[in-house]
Amino acid sequence: MLDGLMEYGGRDKGPDTAIMTVAFLILMVFLIVDSGSLEESQTQEKVATSEIVPDVLLFSFRIACSIVVFITLTWIAIDKKGSSDFPLYFKERENLPRKVVGPTRLAAFTMCHFALIGVSFGFSGTASLIHITGGAVPEWILVASPILFSASYACAILVTFVVTFRLIPENVKRGFPVKNFFSWYEILMHNGNIVMLGISLFLNGMDVHWHYFAYPVLFGIAYVAWAAVYANFISGVFIYGFLDYRMRGAPLIYMGLLVIIVLSFTVVFVLDRLIEWSIVPAALLTLAMTWGISTVREPVHG
Repeated sequence: MLDGLMEYGGRDKGPDTAIMTVAFLILMVFLIVDSGSLEESQTQEKVATSEIVPDVLLFSFRIACSIVVFITLTWIAIDKKGSSDFPLYFKERENLPRKVVGPTRLAAFTMCHFALIGVSFGFSGTASLIHITGGAVPEWILVASPILFSASYACAILVTFVVTFRLIPENVKRGFPVKNFFSWYEILMHNGNIVMLGISLFLNGMDVHWHYFAYPVLFGIAYVAWAAVYANFISGVFIYGFLDYRMRGAPLIYMGLLVIIVLSFTVVFVLDRLIEWSIVPAALLTLAMTWGISTVREPVHG
């Protein structure tokens, strides 16, 4: 079905896709303003401490994760070997091989969401440090930390799901190499992302409120706008072919991605509520979800 949607019709669907995207952007902004989520902060104890581990250990974990993200993205940007992929070329409207080296590699959603994870851990780690040293955590950090965590975890689930169930199978189907999905940094960003955040979900004291779902949606909207700019004015390619807004099924594809990211957030929300009820079933469900959507070994070609 998706293959049929990823074809070009007699009329490009760019205007339709743009109108739908802008409509959802306006809706999300309205929901954020109406919810007051940018004005209501959680307590310092919820954001900066943990009921499971000592505050120092929580701080160490958060900062370590932030450092891992920084080192990984820096390595990708400066690695002279680069990587190969098969993006959709804007003018040619077909997937062609490409060798990409340098900071432009950070344009992919995988890297963008991983950077969001690093920022999230940086904020919460800063909150823990201030608390440990006896200070008062600024209110803006208390507001931002739960939002960043919720958004980064939802985006991480989306990334892992799409890589496992769309990108890798699609490349295998087309006969494209998938070795690039199994370098150490790709495995870390596609699988280690949900591991780090899954652990953090249990260590955190922060609450995940239902209206936080607007933030990962906004992040997704920001990325599709960036993808259009990247394809039109910077590289001439869509890193993810299904994001070409001109395709016949582009509005439906974008809607499908919206549904997936909302469902991803719903998983985070449900797990957070389940932890409050009983930590054991929550841990088992988190492990099952993490294992079920992860791919750490290259598929064996028959």
